Amino acid sequence: MAVSNEAERGRKLGTQSIVILLVLVLSIATAGWIMMTVSTTSQLPTSDFVTLPTTPLSSKGEKVKFDSVIAITEGNVAVGVKGHLLTASGAPVAGVKVYMTYYLQGSYRTQVATTDQNGFFQALFPMNWTGWLPVTFTYFGDDQHQGLSQKLGVSGETSIGAP
Repeated sequence: MAVSNEAERGRKLGTQSIVILLVLVLSIATAGWIMMTVSTTSQLPTSDFVTLPTTPLSSKGEKVKFDSVIAITEGNVAVGVKGHLLTASGAPVAGVKVYMTYYLQGSYRTQVATTDQNGFFQALFPMNWTGWLPVTFTYFGDDQHQGLSQKLGVSGETSIGAP
């Protein structure tokens, strides 16, 4: 009888070991799948980024200014920026590129937007934020307008009840 009990106990231990091993393998496989899914969905779209030109800012023409630069918000978080590029006298600077550079995931990223006929520009960023995000806005200028590079802190905070 003692031999029979030992054999039965050995089978139970073998069955328990197999079940534990099976649960462990399934857990590792599931964790690997989750990590792979998260890493592929959180990768930044490289097509949104450009290289900031190295040409010097133009010193010819009328001075310009960035005006009404604010965050684009969804819910209670900021997802991008918008604003206007105007001459010092308030006229819009239309059809020009505005570069926006900010720090994200260990390096500086630059995106570009083209102003419309009202000097309006906007860009959605591949992340959202609260608090202040330092963004450097750069317009290189042309024969009619001087170039400008200005670092602004864009608030990602929205007040309750804000549209």
